[in-house]
Amino acid sequence: MAAIRACQEQMLATQALHTAILRQLQHHFDLPPTDEPSTSTTAVPHSHPTEPQAPSRAATEEADPSA
Repeated sequence: MAAIRACQEQMLATQALHTAILRQLQHHFDLPPTDEPSTSTTAVPHSHPTEPQAPSRAATEEADPSA
């Protein structure tokens, strides 16, 4: 559980860094700021399944140029 919490904290730190870089780029290129969803700093479990999902059939067909 501690490893998961540490991973979540690392992800939040990375997200904060990416957000800061995005804002710097937007300021540098005079772009309007994007609407960002508010994020909390507390670790909240996600509702996503823990096992990887197979891509949908439509996504597989688009990715395969020989189809």
